[in-house]
Amino acid sequence: MNINPGELKHRIQIIRRDRTADADGYDTIAETVVHTCSAKLTQVSGTELVQANADFARTKVRFLIRHTAKPIDRKMLVRYAGTDYEIVYLNRYGDTREYMEIWCERLTQEG
Repeated sequence: MNINPGELKHRIQIIRRDRTADADGYDTIAETVVHTCSAKLTQVSGTELVQANADFARTKVRFLIRHTAKPIDRKMLVRYAGTDYEIVYLNRYGDTREYMEIWCERLTQEG
């Protein structure tokens, strides 16, 4: 697979969310940036649907990054340009450990 490293031009963060209790015992979400890197962004698909009389938009994207030894799993999320994407699938790109694909999805309520 021939990848042009110049295409990895979009800055992303891979974030882990941990649920913790504050001093009063209420649940809070603490975010930890696991990895910051450059990625190639590919818009895979986008659909609009209606659920319970509300309009929703579903966007599927693929981020291609250089392989990292840091553990990344589907419970984490990708933040790109202030938007959070849920990780759906992680794939080692090709037979080498040079690149990794992160397939993500974003569901937003419109209107």
